[in-house]
Amino acid sequence: MDMVLTALDDNDLSLRIVKISRERRIPVNAADIPDLCDFYFGAQIRDGPLQIMISTNGNGPRMAALIKARLQKSLSGLEGEAITKVGQLRNKLKERAPGVGGQLGRQRMKWMTALCNSWDMEDFTVLDDVMMEKLLDEGWNKDQRIPTLQEMGVSHVNHSSSQSTSTIPYLPIATAFLAGAAFAATVLSYWRRS
Repeated sequence: MDMVLTALDDNDLSLRIVKISRERRIPVNAADIPDLCDFYFGAQIRDGPLQIMISTNGNGPRMAALIKARLQKSLSGLEGEAITKVGQLRNKLKERAPGVGGQLGRQRMKWMTALCNSWDMEDFTVLDDVMMEKLLDEGWNKDQRIPTLQEMGVSHVNHSSSQSTSTIPYLPIATAFLAGAAFAATVLSYWRRS
């Protein structure tokens, strides 16, 4: 077994299963007994590359779901797209200024941080390949300045969500379970190596 999940009405049997699992160094989750769990399942929000995991360490699963709903209401639905565009821009910057670490790496990080702090998150959603190249030409290549969105030829970005929060997909319980199982398998792999 790679991991064990118990969801029994018999606490004594759950305790025995936990003990056997621990003796064999198998991560175990005993439902409704948080103190006996090596891992927990949580509520998840996903929007492209954005992943938010909310866990109460087994103390209040319903609270995790309520916190998830509250967080989703505060998101515009454009965060995932903005993160994707920032990742594409970073890759283009790394092509222009290759290398890992050192002074150049610090300069790239400083410029990207300043850009992300200067523009609204939704502003990044309008970037396409041509605009990214222009941004690098007018910004990075010119003393690492931060061009405005207007300098990029965009007069206004509609900051209202193009996707209502009600359409942000909720992960079905089975998907959340599988994500938790994958995480537990990773923990197990690490645990067995140590």
